[in-house]
Amino acid sequence: METLLSKRAPQSNNNGGPTFAILGVGAVGDGSVYPRREIRELETDPDQWNVFLLGLRRFQRMDQSDMLSYYQIAGIHGRPFKPWDGVQQAEGGHGGYCAHGSNIFATWHRPYLALFEQVLYLNAREAIREFPPSERRDRYENALATLRLPYWDWATASSSGEGVYPSSLQSPNIDITLPNGTLTVKNPLYSYTFHPLNHEDLYDPNLTQYSIYPSTVRSPSSKEPTAASRNDLISTDLEANRANLQSRVYNMFTMMHDYYTFSNDISSKDSLEGIHDTVHGLVGKGGHMSQVPYAGFDPIFWLHHANVDRLFAIWQSLNPESYVWPNQSRTATFAVANGTVLDADSALQPFHADDRGKTWTSNSVRSTSTFSYTYPELADSPTNSDLVARINALYGPDATAPTPNIPVSTPRTSFPGHGHQPIAGAPSFSSRRQYICDIKVRKFALDGSFFIYVFLGEDPGDDASAWTGLSSFVGVHGVFAASGMHSDVEVHGAVPLTAALEARLNGGGLEGMGEGGVESYLKESLRWRVKSMDGRSIPLDQVPSLQVSVSWSEVEPARSRKEFPKMKGDWGLLHGATDGRKGGWWGKGNSVG
Repeated sequence: METLLSKRAPQSNNNGGPTFAILGVGAVGDGSVYPRREIRELETDPDQWNVFLLGLRRFQRMDQSDMLSYYQIAGIHGRPFKPWDGVQQAEGGHGGYCAHGSNIFATWHRPYLALFEQVLYLNAREAIREFPPSERRDRYENALATLRLPYWDWATASSSGEGVYPSSLQSPNIDITLPNGTLTVKNPLYSYTFHPLNHEDLYDPNLTQYSIYPSTVRSPSSKEPTAASRNDLISTDLEANRANLQSRVYNMFTMMHDYYTFSNDISSKDSLEGIHDTVHGLVGKGGHMSQVPYAGFDPIFWLHHANVDRLFAIWQSLNPESYVWPNQSRTATFAVANGTVLDADSALQPFHADDRGKTWTSNSVRSTSTFSYTYPELADSPTNSDLVARINALYGPDATAPTPNIPVSTPRTSFPGHGHQPIAGAPSFSSRRQYICDIKVRKFALDGSFFIYVFLGEDPGDDASAWTGLSSFVGVHGVFAASGMHSDVEVHGAVPLTAALEARLNGGGLEGMGEGGVESYLKESLRWRVKSMDGRSIPLDQVPSLQVSVSWSEVEPARSRKEFPKMKGDWGLLHGATDGRKGGWWGKGNSVG
């Protein structure tokens, strides 16, 4: 297959030649800024949907030896742990280039997505050129002009009634219109098939199955090459956690105004990265998405991270003054040694801004328009109050945003929103007190990714496969970690409790939302469990670093849809809720929790 490198000048390589300039789609398109579209909304535009699939299919079929192949770009994130675009391994470097547990987590992924989007666009353009001159080809070229990488908003569901996990991501096959007609082909959103499957590139002695899986899998049925993805289980878990994810996203926008706290899971409480980690686990469930070194190969990785970048961009608009400041890295990457101080001018490696080796930095990628894209909520440069109203419509307690079509015929659009249904157990800010279950644990406690499940009520028992379906289930936090790492770094996450507590008022055993009564109730009813990515219940004794606590805050409710609720004072700790229990805040008890 002809490489894209032969079409771009200068040619990039890993042998000291010119570097590849990541400039965004605008540099290879018409230069305008267009919004990335939600995946379910993009499906309603037949021409652009087909162009997107054409581009992704061609991208995945590129020769894996090509530096701009899907395989090599996906491999930047983790395996095969090799230099890309001439950026060599740092002394003390380890793993892939991806920045996790770092103050540059959000900013590092921005040029990474821009690289993927740029090459996706180039592949779509070449796929369209294979069509003979015709009215159809003209339509596809028009659709290409505004094509951007779609995002998947896993905290909302389509107003059409489709669940949070789109069927287009679950089907092994899909219809695509090709130059020779409409055919049913392997769905490039379902999985990536390695060609060839390079055992040496993918082998990990602790995760040997990833070197024999011929394609990416989600919630695999086994560790054998014949393993199938169990998307029904993923869909069930995503639906059960949708309210939890929506509440966490809403809390992030309404309560976090400092970049460092917001951006990464090492800081404290919840974070953008912590929410991101949870989705990786819920989708992967022992498959590629749940393992840091392999996640980038799954096509859903790119839709997930586009949404993470979207949430980052929205937060930036709400908090324009807070950004990256110097902080010491706590884990190594391929290009950054552990302990390196990173700031807004540190290189986001291996991403180059020109063909002479200049590297993108957090400061230089601060605006999404740098790469010629925006998001629907930001496309018309809304006032702060208008943006707050949009966030309330999408993620607030009365989230019922309509589903109008996104106009993409002009560079700047009015706010279109995307489909959303009201959610039982969604964030409640009519209450004047908010309660959160805070989770703190060593990132590498189990030599890989894992979950912490939170319940209110009956003992969940040891059958981990049944936990999500229990009436006592509240939510889950996922820890996204690589195997073979030796670090005592601790990460944080959260499961909001307010809506679940309100549902248990009166007949549910809770008499009021005051902190005293809630503390007593939680002491008897709050429970937590640990689950491995392959579905096993892990005894709390095996995770001695786990510390579960409950914090509360008094909140002033919003007076209009253009306002957020406001915290009154700092968070308080309900010591009695978890004190003296195994895995509790002080971790000295003997009970199971």
